[in-house]
Parts: sequence; structure tokens; C-alpha cells
Amino acid sequence: MFHSSKQRQMLFKSEVEIQEIRNKVNQDFKNSHPECAEFFISAEDERLLCRKFERELLRFCNVFDEPPLFRSIKCTAMNFLKRFYLKYSAMEFYPQNVMLLCVYFACKVDEYTIGIDKYVSMLEESLQYETGSFILGNEFLLMEALDYSLTVYNSYRPLDGFLIELRDRLSVESSECLKKLALSFINDAILTDATLLYSPSQIALSALVYSSEQNKIDMGSYLKSLAPDSSTYNKLLGTITKIRQHLQLNYKFQISSSKLKELEAKCTAISKSLESDNDEGSSADEKQGERISKRRKTVDEMETEIS
Repeated sequence: MFHSSKQRQMLFKSEVEIQEIRNKVNQDFKNSHPECAEFFISAEDERLLCRKFERELLRFCNVFDEPPLFRSIKCTAMNFLKRFYLKYSAMEFYPQNVMLLCVYFACKVDEYTIGIDKYVSMLEESLQYETGSFILGNEFLLMEALDYSLTVYNSYRPLDGFLIELRDRLSVESSECLKKLALSFINDAILTDATLLYSPSQIALSALVYSSEQNKIDMGSYLKSLAPDSSTYNKLLGTITKIRQHLQLNYKFQISSSKLKELEAKCTAISKSLESDNDEGSSADEKQGERISKRRKTVDEMETEIS
């Protein structure tokens, strides 16, 4: 259950806290790779790039048709992508590759069976080999970035639960109208940091309230039934208001093609510079050795906890 999950423990207290982490990740990369200074991008530009590929993630998920992807996979992949870039810089790992890695890994986690060959066949032929190699070579890196916490609770299930509770209060037609707009609200929410700040049930309830207002359906008595006292009720309304304000301020996104090309060019230059450095010495082997050492340490810690 969500309330006893690691996902709940990892919720952030504010948007400021999330931004501070992103700023630190950006600065840490710059401190570690001064040789790439002429190509550095800001934390804000990193976020622009990531948001571009968050939208690409949803578009790519819609390519699957035999069978279509489960709704949960989109949320799981998006959660993985956001959390990855709280540990790594977009200058080190280009978001397009990581986005495709997150979707593939989310398919595994949510038990959607697809092999790597069929998965990459949905990409342009020129990208298939490189993308497949990146995915297979970095699955463990992704798990490390996620602290091995792979279960992601989404807002679709609590929304269904609320609608079931409302079944005796609403007509079938009203219930369907509520669900349609509420699902749209949730889909918008996963494109913001709301899922890093609020629980799935809070987002689902906010979606329901938004939909009820748009459909002119009174939800007042139902909301009051969810709170044992006036203090809890006021707190609930406050949280709903904060979530809706967050979406209003953060959902809209725009990046010009010239800006995107500029950021892509800089990230490509950094990538080539890092590859060149690795070719000149043993840094790639050393880095791989460090990762293996971390893996062994993590496994040892897990075994200690179990024993």
C-alpha cells in the first residue's frame, strides 16, 4: 500500500527542495568535468530538455498497439525518468536515451512482455542498434538511480475507487463525464512535479473535484464525508487547491526549435568529449569498477538487513 511504501517516504516537501537538488546535480557535473566548460548548460535548460522528452515519452507510449500499453506504465516510466534526473545530469545522459530506457524498464516492472528487438523496431532504423545497446547496458544504472525502489503507485486506481464510492450518488452518465475529465487532469499532472510532491489519492481527488466543477456536479457532501472533522476538511481543500495551482503554473511548456537544437548540440559535444577522455585512459574501466563496487556494497547491505 502507498502509505507504507518507499514512494511515500520519497515525496518532497516543496518545489524549492526539488529545484535545489536539480541545481546540485547540475553543479556537481560541472565540477567533475571542467574540460567541458564551454558546452555547459544551466539547471533550468536541463529541465527544459527533460520536459521536452517527458512529453515525447507519452507520445512514444501511444505507439504501442498490440496490445496497447497499460495506463500504469506511462506513470511508472515518467516517475523513473523524473527520479533519474534527481541523481544524474542531462549533460551526462541525454534524455532521449534515458526516456526510452525508462519506458522499456517500466514495461518489465508492470509485466508488459516485449523483447528488446521488438521494442527498438518501433524506432527509426538508424537509432535501433545504439538505443538497444544503451538500454541493455544501463538497466542496472537506472535501478541504482531509483535506489532499487521500483514499485510506483499511480492516481488511476484511487480515481476508480472514488468513482465506485460515488456510484450510489450519481447517474451512470454523470459518472462517465466525471471520469473523462479527471483522467485528463491526471495525465496533465504526470507532466509536472505534482507526482513528486503529492500522493496518488490526493491527485486523484483533485482531478475529481476539477472535473465536478467543469461538469457542474456538486461534490461538497462527498468531500465532507471523507473528512472526520472541519480541520481535516479544510486541510483537504487546501491540498486540492495547491495541486490545482501547481498544474496551472507548471503544465504549460514551450521550447523553440532553435533552443532545442542549441541544447542538443551542447549535450552532444559533452558526450563526445567524455567518450574521448574514456578512450585516452582507463577512466571508463575505473567508472565501471566503481559501479560494480557500489553494486556489491548494496547487495552486502541488503544481505545484512535480511540476516
